[in-house]
Amino acid sequence: MKKIFILTILSLCLCGCVRNDPGTNGDWDNLGGGGTGGQTEENEINLDSVPVNSTIENQTSSSFINPNLETTIINLESTESTAPFLEEHILTFVDDGIYELTGSFDGCIMVEGEADDIIIVLNNATIKPLDELPYPAITFKKHSGVRVLKIKENTINNLFDSIGDTNEADEGNAVVQAKKSDLVICGSGTLNIKSNGEETTGIKVKKDLFIFDSTINIDVNDNGIKSGGTMGIYNSNIFVKSLNDGIKTDVEAESMNDDVVEDIYAGYMYILNSNIEIESSDNGIDANSFLKINNTSDFTIKVTTNNGAPNTITESSSDNADGKAIRTSGIKYVDPDTEDEYDLLSKSEYNYLLVILGGNYIINSNDDAITSKGNLLIFNGYFDISTGDDGIHAEYITTIHGGNININKSYEAIEGASVEIYGGTINATSVDDGINAANADLTNYPYNIYIGGGSILVNAGGDGIDSNGTVEIDGGTTVINGPTNNGNAALDADRGILVNGGNLIAVGPVGMIETPSINSLQCSVVYGTPSKLPANTKIIIKDDSDNVLFETTPSKQFQSIVVSLESFNQGSTYTIQVGSTEQTVTLINILTNVGNSGMGGQGGPGGPGGRPPRW
Repeated sequence: MKKIFILTILSLCLCGCVRNDPGTNGDWDNLGGGGTGGQTEENEINLDSVPVNSTIENQTSSSFINPNLETTIINLESTESTAPFLEEHILTFVDDGIYELTGSFDGCIMVEGEADDIIIVLNNATIKPLDELPYPAITFKKHSGVRVLKIKENTINNLFDSIGDTNEADEGNAVVQAKKSDLVICGSGTLNIKSNGEETTGIKVKKDLFIFDSTINIDVNDNGIKSGGTMGIYNSNIFVKSLNDGIKTDVEAESMNDDVVEDIYAGYMYILNSNIEIESSDNGIDANSFLKINNTSDFTIKVTTNNGAPNTITESSSDNADGKAIRTSGIKYVDPDTEDEYDLLSKSEYNYLLVILGGNYIINSNDDAITSKGNLLIFNGYFDISTGDDGIHAEYITTIHGGNININKSYEAIEGASVEIYGGTINATSVDDGINAANADLTNYPYNIYIGGGSILVNAGGDGIDSNGTVEIDGGTTVINGPTNNGNAALDADRGILVNGGNLIAVGPVGMIETPSINSLQCSVVYGTPSKLPANTKIIIKDDSDNVLFETTPSKQFQSIVVSLESFNQGSTYTIQVGSTEQTVTLINILTNVGNSGMGGQGGPGGPGGRPPRW
């Protein structure tokens, strides 16, 4: 069946679409239910035609810099230089201007007043408050506009908090803090931030935060970077070591009316062509609402959370895991016109809360590696993932359009209420299910797994592909090394499996085997052996001219094989070679059972211990 994929972003995010019913070309109605919940189509998206949130995504540092300001150079080690601004170890700036700081200073920087254009420039500056001062190194106060902190090129700058930084004066718990204003950090120098006090955040901003072209190293006892509004990181290098979250947006309750917002962009985070490395005790990159990462292959995001994935992963360990690597957490939204209140993630036009367009990702997380409270889209990129829970997870739709995804270790590898794969190379290893369509919190949801393209290899300890609804395969190549125990299966779908195209080979046990429906458009063969075969037993599929159509070497023992190839033709004869044993089969029907497993007739698994046909 031809599929045409149409994807748009409303304002800033991608819209959820619904797959049309397959109709007579592989009819879900014959399986006992409708076929909604998926997205269709060719895996091409013209990103140039996709609308963007220009307020965040098209920002440049120059728009915040007034070139007509006068520059005052201040040697922090000179009494004469600091005297006009100094009182009790605090340098205070209230007038328009650029204040370029150089040298070392045992005190604090305060930017106050209603002046619109105050820019602090760090030029090989080291600022450390005295231990008895409960203040950050730099505080931007009493201004509802924008403040700028510039890191001069080819300089190294060091900022600290004090041990007395305890928030007693409502100024503390940060090294750099903007209390009421937006904050812009720019400049191509290096900024090092180190905390001494307990529960100290590196950079804390009440409203919006923008970081341009900077290198920032943060080592703190609380969050690395925290914004109470939106956040944009552009062409920067960010390194965070934190005892809480790494980089986060966190819209505070007093501005949310008990966690409800009137701005759908609250907590939005955008990352453009930036290298980010995070080692955190809790979450790595965490956005309230939307998270969009627009990196090219030249940039890498590396995240390690809560000491990474455990050596041994169990159901209990995954339930108790803590520390997600990349996530959107979701917020509630009140429509200002209708005053209706709902979860932002439940609004279909805002459903793609997490979008990754490219880049490199190295993730070692104790909890989920990449997770969204709404929908999730991976368009491209290289991913190296080890996790103690889910590798890629969305509460609603998980969509993969391309990239090279290696999930080396997980409890469940790829999960969503719907999972849709249109392209890319996926190598997924899981303790439990490999690809899973489920969400216990949803009622009457049309769970589905759709595979329209790509090269997929699953090595699962539980079900290889498991859907609480339907499975449809229209393209690509899917190889499943399923479980070895009879309590799980290589393929598992509550409402049936359609194979209409592509290549599928799934090996596993015979106890719970499920097969493609006879309503599929493409022929399938189910082959069973009288006893389990050892790992590394080669499987070869040949046509009647002895040409090899497909071959694979399962990494685990198996007793059943389900194979469907796009080169299969009904009425033709093929040879299945398993190790040294060959079996010839003629595809009289859409589904053909062969071998010695005792499995039932066409259209259902049947046989001793098998599930009854669902159609």
